[in-house]
Amino acid sequence: MKAFALLYLASVREFVRDRSALFWAVAFPVMFILIFGAVFSGSDDISFSIGLVNEDGAASERLVESFQSIDAFNISTGERGGELAALQDGDRSAVIVIPAGTGAALGSALEGGSDESARLEVYYDPADQNTSQIVLNVVNQVVSGMNQAITGMSPVLSIEQREVTADEDLRLIDYMVPGVLGMSLMQLGLMATAGPLVSLREKGVLRRMGATPLTRATLLAAQVAFRLTIAFFTTALLIAVGMLVFNVQVRLENLPAIIGVVLLGSATFVTLGYFMSTLVKTEEAVEGLVSLPYFIFMFLSGIFWPVEFMPDWIRPVVDAIPLTYLGDLLRRTMIEAGYYFSATRSLLILAGWLVVCAALAVRFFRWEPQG
Repeated sequence: MKAFALLYLASVREFVRDRSALFWAVAFPVMFILIFGAVFSGSDDISFSIGLVNEDGAASERLVESFQSIDAFNISTGERGGELAALQDGDRSAVIVIPAGTGAALGSALEGGSDESARLEVYYDPADQNTSQIVLNVVNQVVSGMNQAITGMSPVLSIEQREVTADEDLRLIDYMVPGVLGMSLMQLGLMATAGPLVSLREKGVLRRMGATPLTRATLLAAQVAFRLTIAFFTTALLIAVGMLVFNVQVRLENLPAIIGVVLLGSATFVTLGYFMSTLVKTEEAVEGLVSLPYFIFMFLSGIFWPVEFMPDWIRPVVDAIPLTYLGDLLRRTMIEAGYYFSATRSLLILAGWLVVCAALAVRFFRWEPQG
């Protein structure tokens, strides 16, 4: 335990003295969110093109007005055939059809003459699963509001229930703050871990440490603990900037869950950085090696824009990236919006990355430089 504490304190002193490390770990994420926030904090909301077909005429005009009032929906009204054709051509995110008889069914239910609920038809492209989930969520919210307003009791209007993720008032800056936090945790794990470790090995520092009773596991644990400290500090700083400067509504009641996600994500990328440091001989080589996954993860993980904006052919890569699931969990816990995967799936995949990377880091760790 004493060796762990001494290694941890030594890492803190080294980090504080290194102005470059301070900039990249702390100042850079803040500058990043300030710059992007200044660009995207205005009225650039995430929106979807929705086709609306009212086959029930004036009897369902109230429903039409409810959907038209949603800021996230750009509503186009038309006939069923034309709107479905637009959906097939990719010009609509979804098509909502109000079938004939919907108003009558609502009236009958209100009068107690029928136990059947009126059903809306929501058409979507199954290949574009994420967008359809968002749209279904917003439609569900409208239907719930209508049920409450009409009866205040059991639902008389329904749609097919699905697990969904979105918030109709989600701004790009709301989406991006958790994404920038995820990027900073990845950067801490890759850029600020692999390079320094290779440098210590090159300079013979690790070899001298290896001559002591110090174990590889103790060294790894101390370094991980130190970087987790930096991760929590960065998290608090970015949340404060997001809330105070850009009015991002971070769910502070979810703070224990946010801390858990930050802990898991940081540990995953730190252990990945340690493993990657075992694959090269020099500090210059590790910079090139780490840069490749860094930029792939950053631009293909969906941390800066929704993954449904990406072409289908690249989705297998997106689904394999750990940052995809870290960003998804951060959005789920921080703003409770903009996420696409179940919490169980995201946690299991991140935990799998952590276990594999930790095992590889300990297995291939070397005190001596490669010959």
